[in-house]
Amino acid sequence: MRRTRWKENEIEDMLRELPKLKDDRTKAEVFARIHEKKRKKHWIPLIAGVASLFLMVVLASSIIIDKKGTTSQEGSGSSGKLSISENKEMADLEQQDASNKENPSEDKQYNQEFSSKQAEIESKDKVSEMEPRKRGKEKTFAQAIYQDDLKNASIITMGVPDDQMNFIVPISIKLKHYDESDTLNQLVNQMSEIDEEQYGLSDYFPLDIKISQGNDMTTANIDFQEKSQLLDEDTLFLHSMEETLSYTNIEKMTFSTGGKQGAMFAHAGYLKEEDIPHQKNRTYLLYQRDKTSPRFLVPSNMGYQDFEEALQAGKGEADIEGISPAIPHDLKWERISSDGDLVIIQLSDQAAIENNEESLQALEAILFIAKDFGFEKVKFENAPIEEVGQLNLTEDISVPKAPNQVN
Repeated sequence: MRRTRWKENEIEDMLRELPKLKDDRTKAEVFARIHEKKRKKHWIPLIAGVASLFLMVVLASSIIIDKKGTTSQEGSGSSGKLSISENKEMADLEQQDASNKENPSEDKQYNQEFSSKQAEIESKDKVSEMEPRKRGKEKTFAQAIYQDDLKNASIITMGVPDDQMNFIVPISIKLKHYDESDTLNQLVNQMSEIDEEQYGLSDYFPLDIKISQGNDMTTANIDFQEKSQLLDEDTLFLHSMEETLSYTNIEKMTFSTGGKQGAMFAHAGYLKEEDIPHQKNRTYLLYQRDKTSPRFLVPSNMGYQDFEEALQAGKGEADIEGISPAIPHDLKWERISSDGDLVIIQLSDQAAIENNEESLQALEAILFIAKDFGFEKVKFENAPIEEVGQLNLTEDISVPKAPNQVN
């Protein structure tokens, strides 16, 4: 068994057996050595404290940085956190950027493709932004055709019923110049090609008739099929053809049925021929089906006794859908006089005329009313401005050749 205690005499005997040790140092050296050890012991706690403080600062900084990084990531996540795919995209972009640096030709090609795609997207965006405005935009007033517009062209005018078939709206198409002997063929071609509905009009043409030259250049023959529906709807048909042919050199229509002379109309009765009136003493109003359709000048269905009465009627409100006054109430005149084929309109000092679309359509309505009364020129005196559109108000203005150009 292990001994647990030593006796004092045994300890003394063991110490005596140890080799003797001799210290040659002086007392001064011994005290100096002890003092040096004590001074070193004073620095050890100080160094340890400084080290502990430095370690705490480092740990605190790392904790703060970690918290800031976490907060930043969470903040970006509030508006959309980075997903795994986005992180992957960022890595791919970095890898692609490094690859592009190594392959400048591929980088150039990539930039060109990117620029092309970006331009295509921007172009589509512009179109998509523009399309709604285009669909909602109000179409403008269809202006008249004047003699100066026909130096290298001819016109075909067709009388088309409005959407409710209350009025006959003349619309004009300018074509390359053709001989007057070919007018009827050109008219038939245009009747087959026209799309009336895009203008807010009735789908009326083409008609189940044959139009050909009559006995002379001023006559057009119209041949009906047996039991043609147009013979029952003769009022609308005759008004449409009268309006159409009044802008040509045709002065008379002759009728036949199945090649035989004459036609039996439901309301007009049996007719062999009908004159084309070129002077009906009508006023002019405005027709527009809706805001996406153009505004057309349209002649009234009734005539007036004199020119000034017809002018005043052009300011009247019609209780018919799509019809409105062509002449505004603030376009006032003092007196009207005539000199042969010239009509003179003395405007009042309060006459409101501006160089805009509303004034232009009002003045063109007046010109067509004058034309319907047989005048060839109109003079506006005391006009507040000199020009409205292409009209020079300081000169005599020739009446237009045809209204409502659509091409």
